[in-house]
Amino acid sequence: MSAASAAILGGLKDVIFGRLTWLALINFAVAVTITLLLAQAGLRYLVPLVPDSEGWLGYLTMAGSLAASVAVVVLAIALSPAISMVVGGLLFDFAAERVEKKIGAPPARGVPLHEGVWNGIRIAIPALLLNLIAIPFYFIPGVNALVFYGLNGFLMGREYATLAATRRMSYADAVALRKRHRGAVFLVGLACSVIPFFAPLVGASAMTRLVHSLQSRSLTSG
Repeated sequence: MSAASAAILGGLKDVIFGRLTWLALINFAVAVTITLLLAQAGLRYLVPLVPDSEGWLGYLTMAGSLAASVAVVVLAIALSPAISMVVGGLLFDFAAERVEKKIGAPPARGVPLHEGVWNGIRIAIPALLLNLIAIPFYFIPGVNALVFYGLNGFLMGREYATLAATRRMSYADAVALRKRHRGAVFLVGLACSVIPFFAPLVGASAMTRLVHSLQSRSLTSG
């Protein structure tokens, strides 16, 4: 089994079988609530801006309202990974610490709460901007799934790997490690993108396992 596959499996087990279940449920509940509230606000305040008309124009108005409703739902879906990342950024280090104890990884540096908040925001900003830019592709069947999962898999892999690695090495070394093993990092990120509302906790566990595995291999080969 490859390092990426083992890390993904370990991350899923931690979330499903108890080690990180409560943290994952908290992330899920908060992120879903925020996403639904944003969608509801859009449907309530944006869709009614489409003017009412009578006669044949009424059909155009109806079509416009339907299109606006679909656009709001698509926008909420596009924002969901970024929202989950913000919430998960607060929980990432708590989860990583629990996993490190489980797998016997060396103690990592403590991450202050304010740094965890900033990490969540820093992760979310690129995801938010790139998903907003990609929204036109989300209306194209087939292409939408490829763009959504490919883009968010790249973003999640990149950021979760950096967060996990910087717990035990400098930022520059963390980036270098991520780039050397970009294939494994992307596979873990891709797995996370399939379950965006649970992604931060699966990502925290999987990337902690992956970084530990890669470091161990490097020390052994060295």
